[in-house]
Amino acid sequence: MDYLCGAVNNNLGHIRWRNCRVRAIGRVLPNDMAKSEGLADWYPFHKSWKYSCARGSRTGDLDSPQEVVPLPANLHWGLLLLLVAITRQLFNWIWAFVLANWARKLSGNNKAMVLVAMYPGGFLAGILAMAVGEATHTPAMAGIGVFCIVAGAIVYLFGIFKIRDSMEEYYNSRENIGLSLSGVMTFFFSSIYLQYHVNRIAVGKNGCALLKTKG
Repeated sequence: MDYLCGAVNNNLGHIRWRNCRVRAIGRVLPNDMAKSEGLADWYPFHKSWKYSCARGSRTGDLDSPQEVVPLPANLHWGLLLLLVAITRQLFNWIWAFVLANWARKLSGNNKAMVLVAMYPGGFLAGILAMAVGEATHTPAMAGIGVFCIVAGAIVYLFGIFKIRDSMEEYYNSRENIGLSLSGVMTFFFSSIYLQYHVNRIAVGKNGCALLKTKG
């Protein structure tokens, strides 16, 4: 859904629905004028936003009778980054499972869960293989151990991208907010980047809930 938003000193032009709910916070003031699909006249932004929160977008209504999948725990991405650093990636494994379980609910399949589980599985298998190789003086086992660790990490990345795909599919259909996630950022920051977008989606939903409460 498009909005035509105009401020007194800054004409923002057309803004997508998801941008009005998330990005426009702090850019569009409550008294700025806005006009959206279904509104014939210009109204203060908070009124047209309230109207759209109530009716939803054309393909994804927030008040639709369809079952809405709740967000996972809204842990701030910065705190997640800190915990990952402190635990030396251990918490990243834990949170990847949390997101993969959420993706299972979004998509209806557990592919992401299986793929993400390969990382700790491959890591443990690799450590075990290298320990056996060290104990039995078998250099080949060390190579097998390294292979298991690297293979587990690669499959884990496939799992992270499965979570990304589930998020984009769900938030461009059932709850259509036009979500688009960067492949590059997903590759380098994995669960931290995905959690950043979970935080942004939560901000948008809380904004709509607040407007409905005030109305």
